[in-house]
Amino acid sequence: MQSDKLIRMANQISLFMESKPTSDEALEGLAAHINDFWDPRMRRQFVDAMKNESGLPARDLVREAVPLIRLSETEVQKPAAPPSPVGSEPISPAHRD
Repeated sequence: MQSDKLIRMANQISLFMESKPTSDEALEGLAAHINDFWDPRMRRQFVDAMKNESGLPARDLVREAVPLIRLSETEVQKPAAPPSPVGSEPISPAHRD
């Protein structure tokens, strides 16, 4: 399936989901719909298109949902963890005073 069509479909789903009471519900609803009803190959192509910014422009909600899309039945993308604050690493016994 072409990337433009996948982005168009995600944009249409997001229009419906934006009617949810909260933005969190809309985001979770969009990601759940794509994860539940799209074939893994469609999800992979969609995520690749979004990461490469190829194809149609995506609505904000669609862009926000990308990290929540499963690329396979068990794989969920995980955003990079923020760096630990300086000094928050545990001190090894060899370095204690």
